[in-house]
Amino acid sequence: MALMLDGREPARRIRAWVAESVEALKKKHGWTPGLVTVQIGENPAAARYVRGQLKACTDAGIDAKLVRFPADISKENFLRELAFIDRDPNVDGIIVQTPLPDGWPSDEILSAIPSSKDVEGVHPENLGRLYLGEKKIPFPCTAWAAVSLLEWYGRSSFEWKNCAIVGRSPNVGRASALLLMHRQATITVCHTRTSPEQLRETLSLADVLIVATGVPGMIKPDLLPRRAWVVDIGINVTKDGKLMGDVAPGAEDYVEAITPVPGGVGPMTVSLLLANLLLCATKRRLGESLTLDVRKLR
Repeated sequence: MALMLDGREPARRIRAWVAESVEALKKKHGWTPGLVTVQIGENPAAARYVRGQLKACTDAGIDAKLVRFPADISKENFLRELAFIDRDPNVDGIIVQTPLPDGWPSDEILSAIPSSKDVEGVHPENLGRLYLGEKKIPFPCTAWAAVSLLEWYGRSSFEWKNCAIVGRSPNVGRASALLLMHRQATITVCHTRTSPEQLRETLSLADVLIVATGVPGMIKPDLLPRRAWVVDIGINVTKDGKLMGDVAPGAEDYVEAITPVPGGVGPMTVSLLLANLLLCATKRRLGESLTLDVRKLR
């Protein structure tokens, strides 16, 4: 049976570190970090995620609020409202909740959030800094969570390791590849134009596999080598209402280590968002970033 890369305990440790740091900032400087989550219209799945964000912030002593706009707001008016939120000196981080209205270009909306308040690590400027290997930046939360889970459970070095990424989205697949590359891993990225033969060959060589396709059960257990450590970022709802990852059930009998779905990457992602907020807040207000090395919390 594989080692379960459970994200709940490291997530708890991260949140405790955030809460302690927030309390220290309040005592020493008299302020607490502030976060605004912006939502357009109603979306049950998004609303559930936002509730989780707000609760995590409240538990850590962070000032957080939700600002909701009507579904029929124009893009121009929304961007003006976003600029107004940014001018509030007590706001250190801004999240624009997806999905966006049909026809709105996501790159334009994400670019409207100042890179200094980009707590999700998805602003083009911050992604460019990630590409260059900078460290004191907000990392894309899900990609950071995936890599941090591997390190938490004992993958202390990726040098000489073959790491395969299935999925090439800028904020998850490609970001995971960059984070691993900066840790000296050898990377292969597979995607929708990768042939079945190429995928099978790549996975057969993988010491580490990160899967982020959004296709339930896409990666079958027989594709996985016994030595592999697998991070399954996918969380999909099946026809019978159950949750399934992008890796098919039964893979835990084939590999050395794997994340559970749910309970793996998800808890870490929200916790690391709070860590990004601390980084943004301290850099903006104090001129010096408070950064987190997850490994030191073990």
